[in-house]
Amino acid sequence: MLRSGAVIALAVLLFGVLAAGAADAPTDFLQTHYYLLSLGQVAAGVDSIRRTAQSSGYSVVTYDGDTAEAFRGTDPMGADPQAVLSDEKLVVIDGGRFLLRESGEGFVFTVRPSENGYDLVIDPQQDLPMPAVLSPVLASLQSMGLLGNELSLNVQAYAKDDPKGPPPPTGVAIDSSLYGLLIARDWFDYAATKGLTLVGLRVEVVAEILPGASLEEAFAPYVVDSSEELAKLSLPIDRLLSLARSTAVGYVRPPYRPSVP
Repeated sequence: MLRSGAVIALAVLLFGVLAAGAADAPTDFLQTHYYLLSLGQVAAGVDSIRRTAQSSGYSVVTYDGDTAEAFRGTDPMGADPQAVLSDEKLVVIDGGRFLLRESGEGFVFTVRPSENGYDLVIDPQQDLPMPAVLSPVLASLQSMGLLGNELSLNVQAYAKDDPKGPPPPTGVAIDSSLYGLLIARDWFDYAATKGLTLVGLRVEVVAEILPGASLEEAFAPYVVDSSEELAKLSLPIDRLLSLARSTAVGYVRPPYRPSVP
């Protein structure tokens, strides 16, 4: 486990790496952008995270399938996650996955599942020096038991005011709104804006199956309905690209909704 001094040193090291690439390399997190950084695998399990979060005053939502249970600290808040989703310190646990969101001084940070473990999302509300943000963030993650002995922080910046956002990777057959969800700064806000159905950290999608193909067994636990041509899934958001890359899948999209006249 990293010591607090090593956490601060890591933030300074990252700052140095980012700044060393070019004379005009960014040294600040800009309020016009949000940033995704790869944390890789986290050290703690979800049961430990839940206990630590509740004892530290976080609001916690736990999902058992489609059923939710919400808490503020250890106080039960009922079965409606909307009661706590806007809280400043939040943990959502869905099966073996978790999302943690917390407000800092002039920024919000989120830790959430990704293809390669977990991502750290930095959402600044003002221009801030990178080390001034990363030092307290990494220290907070360390206190939650979320940092391992090895970290690989690779930063990607996205403009907040880009209405379309970046296109999906070349050759990945996925609807642009689902790809937008994957990289959005806030999964819950984005899903509500785009009319996507989220249950915990899962999104409702339809996979169009290629003729003669069968969906891989790895996705079977998430299938809620299927035919020869289509499979409807409640899929972890971090598995969207994996599904779209499957050799059995021609396209991944949201379910069609009947229009209201």
